Amino acid sequence: MSILVTGAAGYIGSALAKALPAGQTLTTDQAAPARVIGNLAYPRFARSLITPDIDAVFHLASLVSGGAEQNFELGTKVNLDATRDLLEACRLAGHCPKFIFASSIAVYGEVDEAGDETPPSPRISYGAQKLVCEILIDDYSRRGYVDGRALRLPTVMVRPGGANTAVSGWASAIIREPLAGRDYVCPVRPDTRMACISVGRVVQSLIKVSRAPKNALGFHRTVLLTGIPVSAQEMWQAIKTKTRAKVSFDADPAVQAVMDAVPKATFSRRAADLGLAHSASIDEIVAEYLEQRDAA
Repeated sequence: MSILVTGAAGYIGSALAKALPAGQTLTTDQAAPARVIGNLAYPRFARSLITPDIDAVFHLASLVSGGAEQNFELGTKVNLDATRDLLEACRLAGHCPKFIFASSIAVYGEVDEAGDETPPSPRISYGAQKLVCEILIDDYSRRGYVDGRALRLPTVMVRPGGANTAVSGWASAIIREPLAGRDYVCPVRPDTRMACISVGRVVQSLIKVSRAPKNALGFHRTVLLTGIPVSAQEMWQAIKTKTRAKVSFDADPAVQAVMDAVPKATFSRRAADLGLAHSASIDEIVAEYLEQRDAA
């Protein structure tokens, strides 16, 4: 089986690439094992990636929430157009590869909790682009061009390295920075909650959903992952005794407004029925991060 992973140099993509069989995995970034480097915003490159030997595509490359909001044209090219180019390449290849897509709970808006029956209503461009891709995957799957599967991801923690353009980036920074000995000013109120999951649970879910029988998904190919509700204060409390660094809170009105509009928790019976496990607690998420950091 030959597997293509887009966005393999990213946070989730790099973790997934390490978990997949090394001799069967091709990435689109500077990540082991085999790689092809290019820009998915260019249709010719995106469409060149799907060759007859590709059996499965994990499409994780994206321009995340803040970046897609700041640059609408680039967000549309990367998040929407590149996805359609890959789907078209699959259609033209004619062998119906599996197509596993990383969507987002940004497809929801103005709800505190989201479940399997919650209607999507995106309030940012990133969420709108992800929702369109989900619909395309349903239709390409219906027509037999791909065997599509999509996961709506909660906030994935704890992202190492520097911040990206994700509006929810503070949820990783409030843990990562103090544990590195650096003081951190959190741009949201202490009571601000996020629907959270660890990167390990996401990688497990991506692999498991890729192996699920086609008839287990039905027409709607998107599955919401359960994200536990964790407040900024609870994130800080989970690491407070592990560091001498300090955390303070100074809410940025723009960031707070976005956080107030996204789901604070997600629950999916469908994910549970498929065996897609969620994180048990913020302590579990922190423990996983520390284990990965110390092993690096």
